[in-house]
Amino acid sequence: MSETKILFTKCNLLPNGCSLDEQYNIVAGAPEIDYFESIMDTTISMTLTFFDIDQVITRKGITGGELIELTVKDGDEDEFKITKDHKMMLNAVTNVNSTGHFQEATLEFVSQEVIINETSKLNQKFKGNISETVKKILKDDKKGVKTKKKLFGPKTEKLSDGTEIKESRAANSYSFVGNLRRPFDTIQWLCSKTQASKDSFGFLFFETLDGYHFRSIKSLLEQEPLRYEQPERPILDQATIIQARVNQTNDIFENCRLGMYANKTIYIDIENQGAQVVDFDVEKLKLKKKLKLNGLEKVPTRLMLRINDFGVAQKDSAKIFNVPASELAKDFNKSYIRNSMLFSQSISISIPLNTTLRAGIVIDVRLPSKKDDNEGSSQTDSYGSEKSNDPSGRYLVSELRHLIGRNVAETQLTLIRDTFTA
Repeated sequence: MSETKILFTKCNLLPNGCSLDEQYNIVAGAPEIDYFESIMDTTISMTLTFFDIDQVITRKGITGGELIELTVKDGDEDEFKITKDHKMMLNAVTNVNSTGHFQEATLEFVSQEVIINETSKLNQKFKGNISETVKKILKDDKKGVKTKKKLFGPKTEKLSDGTEIKESRAANSYSFVGNLRRPFDTIQWLCSKTQASKDSFGFLFFETLDGYHFRSIKSLLEQEPLRYEQPERPILDQATIIQARVNQTNDIFENCRLGMYANKTIYIDIENQGAQVVDFDVEKLKLKKKLKLNGLEKVPTRLMLRINDFGVAQKDSAKIFNVPASELAKDFNKSYIRNSMLFSQSISISIPLNTTLRAGIVIDVRLPSKKDDNEGSSQTDSYGSEKSNDPSGRYLVSELRHLIGRNVAETQLTLIRDTFTA
């Protein structure tokens, strides 16, 4: 592994109408940061531990609300930046250890939008394409978050490194009433109701350093992968896996509890005072890899109850504007199962610090394995292929963590994949 030179060129705590009344420079306090983002989280977060030589934490009574501005030089080219536009706000001060000459403290930062989300409640009716509804909740609605950050999803956008994110808007519409729900909770609720196409289900909503993402699982998995290898012998290469660990493979018992293989759903029709029973199994998703559990995969393992409320979903007051059946709850179980399948296998890897990586990208992992005798050669070490049961293959970055400072420069990734469509 090549040696990475890490230098904090800027690390300032900024006043934001709270206890701190002027900018405070933390660079001299030997900062150490732990930056985190996840496809299951609506906020990026970071902890910063430093030596508070001036004891500003206790002198100013800092307890939260301040913003952070940070620049880390990674080698000669790459830079990890958190600017005022990221709106990372001090959420809590923890582990303050005092001595006679200085203090050591840990500052916890989250996106300011996640705090605004706690004070916002949606109270209007939303209708139309779901992607446009998400955009309205995040940016336009007076009761929403009103963020100025980029939203990747409804149209083509560019990441900070110039990479284009192409994502057509959702293929379906949905009408609902806000019911005083929080904006982020509402968008997460909409994820399971959104289709990328007639046969493609499942969306994710999350934040990275580049902005917010409301993107289909299909588009995430179709990205061009970055390749990382775990060599049999140590080599000097930034695309090297330092350590790898398989967290879990397909959990059949848990999947049965979730009704992932087969389920039965009762749809209640309030308007006509009737009910419809729908049986569903994974074969209807047309998976590339057939699931075989001695016939058990066709036995419903979960019973669900949903309500087709035509009144709430109606697009206008006149009855002729009734919402079509395709926008009701009838197809949502397919999306629910698709989201669950995405997490059927998980591994964790550690790599040299790479601050250009983001949660939601695809990585082609190559781990050493032994060839099968049936391949026509003796058992020698090689990299496994996706056609085998080897853990090598394409994975989606589910969680990303950058550890920087005090002789540490490492990126830790949690990777997931769907073993049935790989």
